[in-house]
Amino acid sequence: MPGPAAVLLALIAAAAAGSVAMPPRHLVPQPLFDAIASEYSGEAAQEATRQIVQYHRIQGSPMMAQVAADVVLARLKAIGIEASIEQFPSDGATRYQTWISPMGWEMRGGELWVESAAGRPDFVPYRICRYADVPMCVSTYSKGGEWSGELIDVGRGTEDGDYAGKAVAGKVALATGYAADVVRHAVLEHGAVGVVIYPDALDRPDHPDMVRYNGLWTRQAELTRTSGGFQISANEVARLRELMRGGAVRVRGTIDATLGPGKLTLVHAYVRGTERPEREILITAHLDHPKWSANDNASGSGALLEMARTIRALVAGGKAKPRSTLHFMWVPEFFGTMAYVTRHEEARAAKPGGPGIVANINMDMVGEDTVKTDSRFYFTRTPDSVPSFLDALLADALAQTKEAGLVAPSGTRHIWPTEAIPYSQGSDHDVFLGMGIPSTMLGHDPDWTHHTSEDRIDKTDASELLRVGTMATAAALFLATAGEAEWRRVNALASAEQVGDLTRRAARAAVFDRGGACPARYRAAIAALQKDAAAPVPLVRAAGTGRGPRRLVLLPYDGAVFEPLAGADLAWWKTQDQRFRAAGAPGRDLVVFEAASFMDGNRTPAEIAEALSCEFETDIDAAWVDRLVALLEGLGLVARR
Repeated sequence: MPGPAAVLLALIAAAAAGSVAMPPRHLVPQPLFDAIASEYSGEAAQEATRQIVQYHRIQGSPMMAQVAADVVLARLKAIGIEASIEQFPSDGATRYQTWISPMGWEMRGGELWVESAAGRPDFVPYRICRYADVPMCVSTYSKGGEWSGELIDVGRGTEDGDYAGKAVAGKVALATGYAADVVRHAVLEHGAVGVVIYPDALDRPDHPDMVRYNGLWTRQAELTRTSGGFQISANEVARLRELMRGGAVRVRGTIDATLGPGKLTLVHAYVRGTERPEREILITAHLDHPKWSANDNASGSGALLEMARTIRALVAGGKAKPRSTLHFMWVPEFFGTMAYVTRHEEARAAKPGGPGIVANINMDMVGEDTVKTDSRFYFTRTPDSVPSFLDALLADALAQTKEAGLVAPSGTRHIWPTEAIPYSQGSDHDVFLGMGIPSTMLGHDPDWTHHTSEDRIDKTDASELLRVGTMATAAALFLATAGEAEWRRVNALASAEQVGDLTRRAARAAVFDRGGACPARYRAAIAALQKDAAAPVPLVRAAGTGRGPRRLVLLPYDGAVFEPLAGADLAWWKTQDQRFRAAGAPGRDLVVFEAASFMDGNRTPAEIAEALSCEFETDIDAAWVDRLVALLEGLGLVARR
């Protein structure tokens, strides 16, 4: 079978001879792309985003279920698309793989007051914040009730050393760490009555009035002993510290909320394929986040609604004929997706010609005004553990969209900054990659408003929603409508792109004097692709010995699964993040994710180490993999054969 380069050269030669027409410029036929761009409305996606942000849509909460039904499902029903709601228990105890479902949380109100300040005879009590004004000021999953006490600053408040020599019992901990970690130390271990969280001095100091989004993620076993927390701005903590210089400062928090059994709510919509309906193109967006949160991720959810409407309209008008099913899914991030793939074993990677998910496109923060947020649009490439056609398809769809110069009637006319970036974690695409399904995240970064009270509807842009929505719809429809000729074309392009990527990596290895097995692996993979490969190939093939470590649960791992670590295991685990970052590699969690992805029972620790060393351009040996396997085996996450 001729390689992709030979196929392309033959097409060009034939066209030059006049025997066939020149091949198309892009994978998505231009008439279909133009129909998508004409039908998709950035304004409609922005209006859906505007409706969603009115809800405090916390995982497991009644308001999350309400927005799913009243906004998402209602809109899907109105456009005549097949849609339904699915729910899963969420009670702070039920596990989906390694993920402990959050408790149900019904939030009604909350306020934080400064009651007294010693040494200030003229002091007048004042309110720092209230939920009705700034919803993020109450840490999500806070326990309802009232508490008061003297403020005591514990620094980050996330390590035992932060509490050395400090009497916290009966007081209120003032800290910069993540609220869940602070509560577990300050309240559960040291007897504090509540927590107040403020930004670290280096956390976006140019925006001193913003309030960060933090959660307590209260578990069922902690309910009787836990408390609640508040988030305050840098300006507010500066005011408190000025008062604290004169003596003890007492604060009072009141939270009107209920923690108890809840439900994780998902919304499904389908445009069924006519030839292979059992094969799915899955497009996801997480619907959750506090009230106001617009780009994260009301924008992805609103864009997904408009994608569903656009595809439904194109199919009804005869402009698109999906062979495979398009499945749209709105989820509670990670928790809902893990619940779904746990319950639905059919929601796994499609085998050649068989049922399952062909690819996943995850829409997470897709509607930003890039000037207001100092950001750029990106899509994530797949990691080495899942070599895929998806990178080439998305790169081509992005180029086609940029060429179109799309601008929404009410949107901006900014230059569109875009980038394809290496695999980056942080959303539901991780779940599907962990099952070997080609998956990408479409999003924006950096973004100074991320997870703060500044992430509002005014930071969205109808033009950006139009561009990203058109690109994602084009890629999804290509996958759903592709026949054999289209698959040959995308696989040829993907193989050519992988050759280019491996050639660059080999050049880097030579320039930076990185010897070892990687250059040889690059050359072998390139030779295989140039000879007869019709699709991207694994950089490090499995030996097929059946003697390697094997995963027992789906990836990614929730951080809570590592809480039982102690002694030497804990000490080793804590040093790994710094070790990899110091070497210029991604952090520990991504390296561990890839290591576990390679643990299919057929790769030996040496083969896994080689794969990781090549991917992250850092030295990882079989001893390190053995150490990781021992740790994961002790936690019941992998098994040795």
